[in-house]
Amino acid sequence: MPFKSLSLLLFLATFASDLHADESLQETLDARKNAFAERAAPELIESQNRALRELEVSGVYERVLKVGDEAPDFSLKNHEGEEVKLSALLKSGPVVLTWYRGGWCPYCNIALAAFAAKNDEFRALDATFVAVTPELPDATNESVKEHGLEFEVLTDQGHAVADQFGLTFPLNADTQKRYQEKFKLEERSGKDAADRLPLPATYVIAPDGIITYVFADADYRRRAEPVRVVEALRSLKDGPFGKHLVLQFWENVWNPPYDLSLIDRLMTEDFVITSAGNEVKGRDEFKKWVAAFQEKAKGLRLENLDCFASADGSRVVSRWIARGRNGGVLGTGADDREIEFTGIAIWEISDGKLAHNWVERSAWELHQRLTK
Repeated sequence: MPFKSLSLLLFLATFASDLHADESLQETLDARKNAFAERAAPELIESQNRALRELEVSGVYERVLKVGDEAPDFSLKNHEGEEVKLSALLKSGPVVLTWYRGGWCPYCNIALAAFAAKNDEFRALDATFVAVTPELPDATNESVKEHGLEFEVLTDQGHAVADQFGLTFPLNADTQKRYQEKFKLEERSGKDAADRLPLPATYVIAPDGIITYVFADADYRRRAEPVRVVEALRSLKDGPFGKHLVLQFWENVWNPPYDLSLIDRLMTEDFVITSAGNEVKGRDEFKKWVAAFQEKAKGLRLENLDCFASADGSRVVSRWIARGRNGGVLGTGADDREIEFTGIAIWEISDGKLAHNWVERSAWELHQRLTK
């Protein structure tokens, strides 16, 4: 069964990536999202947003494998029908594993093109990049051959491996009907897989099988930045460095999968955060502080805007913006209104871990907006 549309989409995605080489992957994805929102019917946008909200509160983030977990070994077939085993790949070095929903998804095609552009850098760090999809080999074979993709594309039939990584979720009735009518998921992925999809997650797996980097978001329009995967591989090869530690904290604790256990891996036992002149001391107390805030800021996403380190690597400065929905932040009523605030943080690095964080946030400005 030919899939010319997949080939065309991959070509267009690659062309767009080259055209906007100065943009981050997320900026390119956001531009695609905004362009779609301008022309799509309001009821379609509402249906998509409703499905995302349902998925956010479904417990999916509790199920996904996280940093420090051991990746399950697996064997899947590539586009030529050859078996590819994770443990065999790990003998040559770390593996970068990314899931994509299918060639029918423009966001997946844009992300694949961006990862392909970084594949030489992955290889220079002794890593193997592998893409995994629920689509059947007929849907992947043509694009691999026509575009000369220089990485494995594996078929996870029936989501067997995605289930082991905790990534699969059921489509709601509206979404399943729309996807079948428009994209023919049953033909692309098989009837046993068409009612579910995997989160488009990305993992870096060390040669010993331990996961060292995770990106997993219920919003399929958000993907791992290839440059961050390169930094994760550098950290694995050369040892942890301050900027990567800080960004990993932002990405996995203040963003999905909201992994509070990562604090034990990244912070010193006597970690201190100083905020508005007040100190929270110790990892356990810090985890409670984070959890309490996350309870009040629903669907939180924190975007790092700038991050740079001192010459000796002992200090890192980051500037960020956080967005979510109001669940009662700063003592206000939980009205589910959209919230947005900015902040600047200075981090102290000690013995390869985060030791102290001084942070200032635009809390007063946020409180004023919420109490008008």
